[in-house]
Amino acid sequence: MRSEMNDFKENVTSDAFWLKTLYIIGFFIVYRVLDLVLLLITLVQWVFRLVSGEPNASLTEFGQALGEYVKQIIHYLTGASDEKPFPFQDWPNSKEKASAE
Repeated sequence: MRSEMNDFKENVTSDAFWLKTLYIIGFFIVYRVLDLVLLLITLVQWVFRLVSGEPNASLTEFGQALGEYVKQIIHYLTGASDEKPFPFQDWPNSKEKASAE
């Protein structure tokens, strides 16, 4: 019990803990904003399908990269990864992901 209390005190007073907390809050806000971006992409793609019968290839590629980015954010927020997503690493490349599958 005493060890757990010491761990708690160390975590609460740790600058790294509070910095990670700020990153988590920041990436959660980015995640919520990306909900709106996804809605916009969906609506624009719907219009492209309505007008031309096909989705826009550039938007499709961007949507795939955006999906990878959201996945990276979720992994960071849930503790599955300690690697901070973009802008702390490169923007996900949808072409690399597609060729790996």
